[in-house]
Amino acid sequence: MTHAMLPDTGDEHPRDLQPLLIRLFDPDKAVRAEAVHGLIAIGSPAVPACIALLQDADWRVRYRAAEVLGRIGDADAFAPLVAALGDEKDHVRYMAAKGLGLLCDPRAIAHLGVMQRDENEFVRRGAAGSLGRIGGAKAVGLLHAALGDEATEGVRAAILAALRDAGAEGT
Repeated sequence: MTHAMLPDTGDEHPRDLQPLLIRLFDPDKAVRAEAVHGLIAIGSPAVPACIALLQDADWRVRYRAAEVLGRIGDADAFAPLVAALGDEKDHVRYMAAKGLGLLCDPRAIAHLGVMQRDENEFVRRGAAGSLGRIGGAKAVGLLHAALGDEATEGVRAAILAALRDAGAEGT
């Protein structure tokens, strides 16, 4: 997607939303971060455009779109964030895993469990944190299984912290 191909934002907040969406394409990381904060402040009206941006060719745009979707917390972001777990870029997979944890939707547990086998340790850390945030017996079971299989110390620490977050540190 290019600036000319930005998703249609409808009638709500068009003057506020379009400039922020354009700033997600800025080469300056700080400008993109500011755009994220503005989109989060707009809230649910930004969700459809950010869902569309998960298909952008630039991984940085996809990463920031996934961040916005998770932080807004709109239930419409669930399926697109699950789909983003399959992104070719590890940064996007990480942010999708983190975003699913922010949604706190128990349907994400199985998907996040699969991400505990991702090739990238930061994706595995993010998935563990989200499992801990969502909690429940199934999440705890997946975290215990991942702990038994995990050799990377930083990921092991993230899994232990997630178990504490889920209230299961002593199990």
